[in-house]
Amino acid sequence: MKFSKTRAAAGAGALVATAFGQLAQFAVAPAHISGGSAADQVSAIAGHGGRMQLGLWLDLLALAIIPAVLFLGELAGSRRFRLAAAGTVVAFVGVLGVGYLLANDVLLYAASQAKDQAGAVEVVSAYESSGVVVVATVLGVLGNLIGLILLGIALIRARTVPVWVGVSVITAPVLSVVGEASAVLALAIGAYALQLVAFTACAVALLRAGRTQNVAQPVVTPVAA
Repeated sequence: MKFSKTRAAAGAGALVATAFGQLAQFAVAPAHISGGSAADQVSAIAGHGGRMQLGLWLDLLALAIIPAVLFLGELAGSRRFRLAAAGTVVAFVGVLGVGYLLANDVLLYAASQAKDQAGAVEVVSAYESSGVVVVATVLGVLGNLIGLILLGIALIRARTVPVWVGVSVITAPVLSVVGEASAVLALAIGAYALQLVAFTACAVALLRAGRTQNVAQPVVTPVAA
């Protein structure tokens, strides 16, 4: 597959940016201290306005997940292999709603600064429970989880990255979901750190592919006459 240096650089940038953004945002944003009600999340932000503002800026980096999964799919051979194509589609559909999820961070920060705390919390609660946001959340979690698992397997099969990279792509989203659901922040942070390592390795593979302009091509072994 032809892969220009410009596209390779763009893909590498998206992969590293989103992985770093997700790790740093999760580690910095105080809203993650509480996974309960809107009131609990707003309360967790109180007194940590600076950290939350930094987290909001890091959300912008996390948005790079949208193009990142497409480049990850290309590295796995989405134009040649069905598994890679399926993983790319599932992951891409899942991350399309990431804007709704990150908008919730903005609302939480605004609510924590509002004079009418009770009214602001009601707005946040109404947003989080709205049908569109619930669907976006479910698709985001399942799409990202299932899509990256499929892409990790496809990367292992395509042999465009070392096996440990594909295994890490598979493992990271599983650990992050478990860590966040169980409120074990160390596990969730470790998962995002693992994703950063895996995505960085994929970024390096893309940059090398840009130099050779060859991704997911079968290796042809010479046969003696």
